[in-house]
Amino acid sequence: MAEPASDILDKGRRGAGLSQGELFLRYFALGGMSGSLQVEAIVCGALRASSHDHDVIAHALNERFVEMGGNHPMSYSDDPVDPVDPVDPVGPIGPIGPIDP
Repeated sequence: MAEPASDILDKGRRGAGLSQGELFLRYFALGGMSGSLQVEAIVCGALRASSHDHDVIAHALNERFVEMGGNHPMSYSDDPVDPVDPVDPVGPIGPIGPIDP
């Protein structure tokens, strides 16, 4: 069974080291229109995200992972399932294959 989107978003939030408030600020800065309680409810699984909200939250998390020196492991609503673990996005495998040292 596939992992629920809210579990993936929350796992990504924790892997990025962001509090709910920090994630909301990043979401809002990217043009997200939902309130902080709605974003928290989406990430916690109490509300189902629209495709737009999911994508803005995923983009906010991906930007944070890039800031941390990683890739962008969070999938967007129209992406195929991404096998990269959002808790450990910085690994030996890059977007195309192994990274040469």
